[in-house]
Amino acid sequence: MDTTTALESIEIKQLGVFLDYLRKLSEDGISEENEKYVLRHLDTLSFFSNLITEHIFPEIHRLTINKKILGSNKRIHSIADLKYPPADKVKSYGRCNYPNQSILYSAFHIMTVMNELKPRMGDLITQTTWKVIENQSIKYCPIFTNQPLKKNTINPRLIKYQNEFYKALSIYTHKEQQMINLLVKFVADSFSKQIAPNRHHDYIFSAYFSNKIFYEFEKGEVEAIYYPSVQEKGSFENLAIKPSVFDKKYILSEVIESVVVADPSNGGGGYFMETISHCDQFDWDTKKILWHKEKYPQPPAVINGLKDRFKIDLS
Repeated sequence: MDTTTALESIEIKQLGVFLDYLRKLSEDGISEENEKYVLRHLDTLSFFSNLITEHIFPEIHRLTINKKILGSNKRIHSIADLKYPPADKVKSYGRCNYPNQSILYSAFHIMTVMNELKPRMGDLITQTTWKVIENQSIKYCPIFTNQPLKKNTINPRLIKYQNEFYKALSIYTHKEQQMINLLVKFVADSFSKQIAPNRHHDYIFSAYFSNKIFYEFEKGEVEAIYYPSVQEKGSFENLAIKPSVFDKKYILSEVIESVVVADPSNGGGGYFMETISHCDQFDWDTKKILWHKEKYPQPPAVINGLKDRFKIDLS
């Protein structure tokens, strides 16, 4: 082994040791006390690389648990309440955001969102479908290294990104390829980490890399992050989008208001919803949902029964 090769091998090994140290910090759990210490260590990483691509996503889905916005099972009237939260209302780390940083989270299947947010029996929820405006594409960074956690299962969409990535990686030296692979795997592990609801500081790693992707890659031109859903074991994906990009490229298409009548926590085996109303008419001047123009209203007896049972306010 010549001197150059030996030095390269040492650099690769040092990076691997450092990333393992960060993994240990992640496993031990992050707290408010060691938050700044962890961020300082992350800042010592001298490089970061990942695949960036572009695609048109015709339709995305969101879900809002009404009481988390309005404090109780009240009907939502404002379209703004169905989008991203104002930055000053964001008090915690999220998968792709720092505190005081607003990001629009969405998915491609409503059940993916349901499993992510985990509404409970009795919750009034609002499902929304958003359509792309004029076939605008999005420049995004996919997180693709970790395949589904289910045995003998693969995600073909992630395989496609892996193939694109390794093709792009071929222009780098052997040392650069090894180091990039180590870091990309660490980033994917950060995005795949299961986080307990009361441990928001544990999102610090994926939030850190998300911030770099959104505001440092391509001079801040990356618009979204495409990453596997932890709750769906990596079989389906989520899309986190910059608020300004979402406002420019997507428009509300459909709103479905439902109440959760069973959820996995109460032995229901899954989620079961009773639809209250469905609307696709909006006042774009006032940014309001025109519930009085709902297309599929339930009979009054059904509505009143649900309102009484789950203390729902549809005014």
